[in-house]
Amino acid sequence: MIKPRPWLSRIEPYRPGVHASSEDGSLASNESPLGASPQVAQAVAEAAAGAHHYPDPLAGELRGELARLHQVAPEQILVGNGSDELIFLLAWAYLAHGGRAVCADPAYRMDEISSQVVGAHLTKVPLRAWAHDLDAMAKADADIAYVVNPHNPTGTALPLAALERFVAESRARLVVVDEAYIDFTDDPSTTTAMPLAREGRVAVLRTFSKIHGLAGLRVGYLVADSAIVETLRKIRAPFSVGVLAQAAGLAALRDAGHHQAVRRHTLTHREALTSLVTRAGYQVVPSQANFVLVEARDETELIDRLAGHGVAVRPGSALGVPGTVRISVPTTRGLELVERALA
Repeated sequence: MIKPRPWLSRIEPYRPGVHASSEDGSLASNESPLGASPQVAQAVAEAAAGAHHYPDPLAGELRGELARLHQVAPEQILVGNGSDELIFLLAWAYLAHGGRAVCADPAYRMDEISSQVVGAHLTKVPLRAWAHDLDAMAKADADIAYVVNPHNPTGTALPLAALERFVAESRARLVVVDEAYIDFTDDPSTTTAMPLAREGRVAVLRTFSKIHGLAGLRVGYLVADSAIVETLRKIRAPFSVGVLAQAAGLAALRDAGHHQAVRRHTLTHREALTSLVTRAGYQVVPSQANFVLVEARDETELIDRLAGHGVAVRPGSALGVPGTVRISVPTTRGLELVERALA
């Protein structure tokens, strides 16, 4: 029987969070507590009539809306089957066959796995005070430097000024900034790195899975120099973003009211979640995302305590942060379940 490349045996498969028996108790995967915009369901239903046609390989209409939103040329945007597809394309294009990458430790698992899949050398730099150690990362000789801002799994965020300094000082040929959670920050110093994407050394990733609530439809995008976008187009599957996903993304993007409602809910319920967990005697890492990371000497005890009230959360040991538990920002009902569990 044919054998896989030897380095693939060293890869630990990605293990997603589990769902609870109820929607309100499913707090392991950082999904939107309010779901998708009602306009998404209508758009998907209408688009289903054309499901027998291949989708636009460039997602032109969606790409045009994104270009207007971010004030860049459409040629600087690539829409993907979730941002995970784009992470893998970046690895294939710029890390394959011995490339070098640097990331935080712990890192978003797809950054790590994609580097391993293509046979790249990955340097992992430990966090400092729960945040990226940009000074140490800047010293690494790398083809790609991965920065997740706000960070997952800690929720900490970097000021734009720190990112600008890192881009200027880093030895990396390309800095990839993953902004999956940027919509949830309320720190004025933490703003998008999109202006940096107009330079050739920075690529910014976004997803529709979080604030837009489209995790099940897989839509993400990259903003970068047009030469990078063109390179990734050469190696991607031609129809990776389906008709329904494109329609959903467009509808979600156009419903600014729902976007703001999810943001308001997240900020208020994040504060409430942090408060009640702190009152229960746990330390919480200050978060700018749609989850909080809780320090728990015995993470199994806390997980079981929550599970007893129908709440599923993510063990920190599965995220590279043993002794912690990650809890997604819940619905109002979900917040009540957590409160009962910790009472």
